[in-house]
Amino acid sequence: MSSIATDPNPMVVEEPGPMTTSEAMPEQGQVPNHPMTMKNEAPPMVPFKERVIGVAKKTRGTLLSKPELKEHGQKILQGEASVHDINESPSM
Repeated sequence: MSSIATDPNPMVVEEPGPMTTSEAMPEQGQVPNHPMTMKNEAPPMVPFKERVIGVAKKTRGTLLSKPELKEHGQKILQGEASVHDINESPSM
């Protein structure tokens, strides 16, 4: 008698079929959907100089615990306020 046992359920390997369009690789230059992918939404056009000042005001307001200064910096970045707004600008 033979001591070699045969497997009653041999592993079956199937050949992969052709790729469907959902499995196909994206065209060159396209980025697949990824959580870190940036959206193509255009922010309001704030001049570079005003963006720099807005970021500086936001940072200064955060570091010095001045929420009104931080909010003014955020408004500048969103295009809702200008650097030249004297009435809107909190005293520094």
